[in-house]
Amino acid sequence: MPTVADLRDFLVKGCSLVTILIYLLIAGLLVAAAVVGAIESIQLLKAAAAMPTQETLTAALQSILLIIVIATLIDMVRSYVTYGRVLVRPILIAGITTMVRRLLVASPSFLDVIGITIVILGLTVAMIYLGREDRTVTKFLSGDKEAVENEAAKTGEPDSASK
Repeated sequence: MPTVADLRDFLVKGCSLVTILIYLLIAGLLVAAAVVGAIESIQLLKAAAAMPTQETLTAALQSILLIIVIATLIDMVRSYVTYGRVLVRPILIAGITTMVRRLLVASPSFLDVIGITIVILGLTVAMIYLGREDRTVTKFLSGDKEAVENEAAKTGEPDSASK
């Protein structure tokens, strides 16, 4: 007769499998979106080369930046499937790219430019501090204990990932 612990383990494994399947489906959709975006970017770049105006160049740049955002989202899904957790760094990179895209593509007012710049700076600072933790956790989860210890020695911080 199954125990409560056996049932709990079965449910945890089942939920984990469902979550991974959902993330794989999302990854497939993101890859499809990236391919479609790349095709559109090539067409926009051809149009910009034929008639290099600010509008055509902006459209091509917007399309390329969107592909970068999609690529970072794919990286986020990859990190979840690989390590079993969502890393913060790809999300922050996608946020910074989106804000830069908004600065370049939209016609923001002066106050909007200041606000977007503050958001970009905040995301960059967060990426510096939280991204360091992501690198340590990634090394720890991949089994590279020596790299984790070296990282902790460089930063002068205790080895929090292995505790």
